[in-house]
Amino acid sequence: MRFLPVLAASLALLVTSARAETPKACATAILTLADAVLAGREKLPKLKARGIGAEAGYLKIRYGGLSPDEAATLAHGLRDAGVREALDLAGAVDAWRGGFAAVTVTPAELGGQISTLRAILQHGDAEALLAALAALPPEKRISTLQRIVPAVVDWPDEKKIALSAIARKHDLAYLEAGLAATLRDPDGWADFAASFRDPTKLMDFVQAWSWAPALVGHPVLPRYPLKAADMEAARRAIHTITITAAREPERDFLMTYLNQTGDIPATEKAAQVLLAAVDTGEIRQDGLLDPAWLTAYRALRAASADPAAMDGTLATIPFYGRHYLTANGERTVRDVIDRLVAIEALTPYLTGKQTALPAMPADLSAAFQPAWPVWSEMAGALKTAPLTPLAKDGEKASIVAELLFAAGDTARLADFVLAVEPPEAQLAMATDFAMRLDRGCGSAMYHPGEAMMLSGQPIYRFDPVQ
Repeated sequence: MRFLPVLAASLALLVTSARAETPKACATAILTLADAVLAGREKLPKLKARGIGAEAGYLKIRYGGLSPDEAATLAHGLRDAGVREALDLAGAVDAWRGGFAAVTVTPAELGGQISTLRAILQHGDAEALLAALAALPPEKRISTLQRIVPAVVDWPDEKKIALSAIARKHDLAYLEAGLAATLRDPDGWADFAASFRDPTKLMDFVQAWSWAPALVGHPVLPRYPLKAADMEAARRAIHTITITAAREPERDFLMTYLNQTGDIPATEKAAQVLLAAVDTGEIRQDGLLDPAWLTAYRALRAASADPAAMDGTLATIPFYGRHYLTANGERTVRDVIDRLVAIEALTPYLTGKQTALPAMPADLSAAFQPAWPVWSEMAGALKTAPLTPLAKDGEKASIVAELLFAAGDTARLADFVLAVEPPEAQLAMATDFAMRLDRGCGSAMYHPGEAMMLSGQPIYRFDPVQ
């Protein structure tokens, strides 16, 4: 039984960074790794080369100070080579340079191109875009309309209201409702509902967008009342978990865990702990998922009636994405948590805050415990041994790179990654760490609500300087 809606589906450079300054060391390392990916992918077989390059291309544009024409040349080259996600990167660059008229994909295809959608709207071409969508049959425009809301979720209310007025002009009430549901004004939805004259259609919109206020931390939209008090409490609890997912950096696993187990009480308690850490700034919304996942995992384990069963469930949930690579390429949520636990334990030693290697952490899974001696050995090797020979050992190379990143040794990390073999593993690792370094540098790849709305899909933002 599923307990949650399917969210996203039934859901000089002009860009600004999330930091006032870009630290030189991390910017240099990001560019070194991005350049290596862009050059190295040309040497891979065509099929493998198509799986890598778009993220590196975006980081090259952002941190390399490329002109609009240079950015277009890079993005178009990746797109024409069939690189995954490069169609969206190229579309975003085109819209940044020339607006909606410069975009080559059709309005119906924009549902899969969230970066391009945002760039069109940021360029000021909402009128042209919505007019084109209104001319399509309803079934061909719905996916694009659904993606507009997360694309502009960070806009201030006045800009969303202006976009809603254009939607109303073109009889796109579905989009108007979605924008109203994500207004920060607590009376925003009520004002929209009061002005809407079709009660039946309004209830359809309530059903479609009931979860959307979570993106701005508001309660679920008022739907039909549930007769049983416990069911109403469950609805509120699920919305709390949704709000938490909308505030997390990068990815979330609590909602998937809830979908698979239906354990609302434990998951809500974990979400509340995590949300409090975000609220206090202990966890940065534009940072890495690492502290968020450790906080969520430990709170979930403490709240679970059967922690062993909880661990078993997490070990069945696949982890997809560029991060936390392993030699065999297979990762689950529990695998990632084990790596985070190991890194957390070793970081004080790596950074010189402790002189002795730590004992094995108690919260490592039984499956990971046999690997702990290797992690401990590699931590010692960072201080005593040449690292280049380790770059030829897939699993040790993965561990060494993680530990260099944890130590904050960005220059040494970049040098080590570029020595990794074979080339495909090197480029995958270079992509991973370029993206992770960005999270501590300019956070160019951050987008509000990303853990819930994007689930690992990159968004390439080209926002005008304010």
